[in-house]
Amino acid sequence: MAWWIWIIGGVLLCLAEMATPGAFYLLFFGVAALVVGVLAWTGLVDATWVQFLLFTVLSIVSLVLFHRALSDKLNLDEPAEKINTLEGESGTALVDIPAEGTGKVEVRGTGWNAVNKGASPIERGQACVVERVEGVSLWVRGA
Repeated sequence: MAWWIWIIGGVLLCLAEMATPGAFYLLFFGVAALVVGVLAWTGLVDATWVQFLLFTVLSIVSLVLFHRALSDKLNLDEPAEKINTLEGESGTALVDIPAEGTGKVEVRGTGWNAVNKGASPIERGQACVVERVEGVSLWVRGA
């Protein structure tokens, strides 16, 4: 097979890896294709069956040997920590919020949709505490 086909395939696989949120699987196949392309270009590997065999072996060996190390280095298996959480923050009710009802609160200078999870209503201007964040809504209780 022509060397340039391996190079194009390798570049496309590496680009596909960058375009997808994944765990670095396509990268190893892309690098193996680039290596085979360079070896075919230099004339070290001419037979097509040898190129495919070399591609297969390089892909599998590099995947087995380096995937875990790369994942550990980039911490792909660990869940992302919450960098910025509003839980426990104090806010102010912008409108009257009935018990188990919805309304608006201001936390850190920004207005949020809020659900009053307390047994008593929260009046406009009353302080409240964020118990939980769910999507773009805050679950609050009167302070």
